[in-house]
Amino acid sequence: MAKPTTTRAGTRPADSARRREILDAATEVFAEKGVVAATVRDIGARAGILSGSLYHHFASKEEMVAEILVPVLRSQVEAFDAIAAETSAPEQILRRLIGAAVAQTAADPHAARIIRNDTRHFGEMQGLDEVVRQQRAVTSRWTSAVKQGIARGRFRSDVDPSIVTKSIGDVVLGAYRFMRPMGRMPANQVAEQLARLILDGLEVR
Repeated sequence: MAKPTTTRAGTRPADSARRREILDAATEVFAEKGVVAATVRDIGARAGILSGSLYHHFASKEEMVAEILVPVLRSQVEAFDAIAAETSAPEQILRRLIGAAVAQTAADPHAARIIRNDTRHFGEMQGLDEVVRQQRAVTSRWTSAVKQGIARGRFRSDVDPSIVTKSIGDVVLGAYRFMRPMGRMPANQVAEQLARLILDGLEVR
């Protein structure tokens, strides 16, 4: 999964490396405590730096959240668009979207936990407008795939696309629980099992 690479103009290599260390620490803290509950002091303690010194690298906690999540969400949008461009079969699109999302969850489980647990707060926090925009873009890709399947008579017409989309998102973001090191299964097997369950519930028989 793509990692944030944005740095401020004039940042020295040592400062850039320290920013990366702080972001790694912040990602762990946000995943464990939640974005709202986590404090700059928590992040500083995890990174081994005084909380006041964090402001040399980041203007706010929200800036750290954005720098962690925006590249992850943009990467997912790009992956989804590439899949949609390669096939028009709704079942295959949805199966591959699930595979791509699970692969990203496996690559960055902490970011997946943050998105899954704290999405409802992002719209209320300053500085996270781009996170919200990218989240909406991801959701629109899922919803489009489901609606396309319904329109073509491949998916059941008695399901609400928004409910299906939210359910799929919750499942794939929570897939880290089943994959190594927390679980015992590799990502591709988890993706295949989830795809079977979801498509079995959607496809017209």
